Amino acid sequence: MKRRLYILTLCLLAAGCETRRVEYHKRPVWARSMDGNMPESTITADGTEIRWIDDRSRELQGFEQTIGGEQVLIRTEQEDGTVELQCVLPMHLVVNLLECLRRGEYQVIYDQLISSEQRSWYEEEGDVGYERFEDWFQQNRKDIASMLNRMHAGKVFGEVSISTGKSRGTVSLRPKVAYDFRLKAIDIVREDGQWKLVDVR
Repeated sequence: MKRRLYILTLCLLAAGCETRRVEYHKRPVWARSMDGNMPESTITADGTEIRWIDDRSRELQGFEQTIGGEQVLIRTEQEDGTVELQCVLPMHLVVNLLECLRRGEYQVIYDQLISSEQRSWYEEEGDVGYERFEDWFQQNRKDIASMLNRMHAGKVFGEVSISTGKSRGTVSLRPKVAYDFRLKAIDIVREDGQWKLVDVR
């Protein structure tokens, strides 16, 4: 049973004192993403006020990784809405890229997940550079997300091959599952201790 917080709020009215019950309930983050206009509070038939608190704990569990005995949060969301991503391992890039695609966070991908080489290539296109980047990701979003999702889910079953050198590498689906997908691999590069996306193929 979910634990609820009950708070009795005393409201002074012209007619005297009235006791009003306020309950705080946790609302899963996916509910907010389904409907961005969800109210902060609701009133039940018996007059109880339900105040909703977004529960981010379960969502963030998937972004907590242990590296060398140290806990690393590979995705951090600040109160002002900004996002900070960490891609210490190649699979961190897979997970972060998949989550950004799910949320439509193309600017975050552009700023934090693609390689400096790729970003420079788009910047050379001038004002239309970012638009071309976003258009390509939007047009191929389903195929990229399908591949990344299989990589994430299939790693424990040996369905993913991760090949890395000192600064470059590839994460790919193994042939036994790759035939089901139009896109099968991502090429990556290591920059300042973080893995970045070079190409999707």
